[in-house]
Amino acid sequence: MSVTDTAVQERTLPARAYRDPEVLQAEQDHVFARAWTLVCHQSHVAAPGAYFATSIASEPVVVLRGDDGVLRALSNVCRHRAMRLLGGTGSCSKVIRCPYHGWTYRQDGQLAGVPEARGFVDLDREEVRLPQFAVGVLGGLVFVSLDPEAGPLETYFGELGERICALGIDRLVPLGPYEATYRGNWKNIADNFLEGYHIPVGHPGLLRLLDYKRYLATPGTRHTWIDGPFRAKPSRNWLERTYQRLVRPMPGFPGELKSAWTYAHMWPSTMLDVYPDQIDTWQLSPLGVDRTRTTGWIFASPDEGVRDRVVRRLNRHINRLVMREDDVLTSAVQDGLESRTYERGLLNRNENAIAHFHGMLREAVPGIDDP
Repeated sequence: MSVTDTAVQERTLPARAYRDPEVLQAEQDHVFARAWTLVCHQSHVAAPGAYFATSIASEPVVVLRGDDGVLRALSNVCRHRAMRLLGGTGSCSKVIRCPYHGWTYRQDGQLAGVPEARGFVDLDREEVRLPQFAVGVLGGLVFVSLDPEAGPLETYFGELGERICALGIDRLVPLGPYEATYRGNWKNIADNFLEGYHIPVGHPGLLRLLDYKRYLATPGTRHTWIDGPFRAKPSRNWLERTYQRLVRPMPGFPGELKSAWTYAHMWPSTMLDVYPDQIDTWQLSPLGVDRTRTTGWIFASPDEGVRDRVVRRLNRHINRLVMREDDVLTSAVQDGLESRTYERGLLNRNENAIAHFHGMLREAVPGIDDP
């Protein structure tokens, strides 16, 4: 994108798109319910009977490794009275048992048993089963899609799929989940992640660590890849300077990324932070037009030593401050989006990833620009 006189000036979505419940419902139906959504790490569902429960577009889902070795994603709702079947993570042997009335289902979702079955006048057990959804693994990360037409996970994110596989997340140890709730529409928070234009003003620490002039966002198929190369000059801040001095890449970490903090946005709401010392994922889930739940995971090397743990702790301190700074910014932006006088904004060339993201939203949710 260019902002020269001969180019078309890119504009944001209208403020209404960040505060209208009808828009949020359309996003649940046409964005979240049709995308591939990150659920967990493959190690969470590696053993027979292991499961991981979550929710996608308000649909309770459980990912389960059957005793037959097959990974499945099933509706986590009992067909009797809509009780949630499984919570959190754990293991279920042979059958899934409803904690309300004791209906049981086989690991493939087929109804197995019904207490007092004679009390039901018209119950055909062979017709009752838990709906099943598409599930797949990409570079050690487990994704689920509610949409049978979503397409193969391997190609859904374009060339980003190969880059994720090259990171070696499948060999790393997951730490978490870490959950938090922020005031702000989920798109407001995603917009903030997608641009570095605010770094010189909003993030003094990042400006000391990263070479802002070489900070580059490259949009692709259902994703954006963001390069944040390190500065050669040591930071004036002792904590940041210590991180710069001690950081070293994890075993098997891609050599071309060892001198940078790299970020990726995966459509619609999964963020990937690629640091030499750890890799983080960050998932946005809308709780309302102005509230967003975030679920984060840290993936660390299983062979890390004391120095590596110290570096990750330094990383955590640095990025906690960045998160607090971003929270202040996005909360204030949400206030501005409620303004009677603000309609929509202009985008700088350094906000090209936002233009790409908003373009995908316009395609997925027709009418999102309407007054």
